[in-house]
Amino acid sequence: MSGTDWFGLIFTVVIFLLMLGAYIWVFNPKNKDEIESHRTMPLDDDEKNSEKKDG
Repeated sequence: MSGTDWFGLIFTVVIFLLMLGAYIWVFNPKNKDEIESHRTMPLDDDEKNSEKKDG
């Protein structure tokens, strides 16, 4: 295996482990309140930007 093959293999495994950790964090019931608090974040950001433009 060449260096490029090893890099691709290691990169794929690292991304897989990061995604697995993200899924475990998101679907853990004790994190529900924290995740729910970010539910309207895109809408809140738009409101903040429109307030700066208006005033």
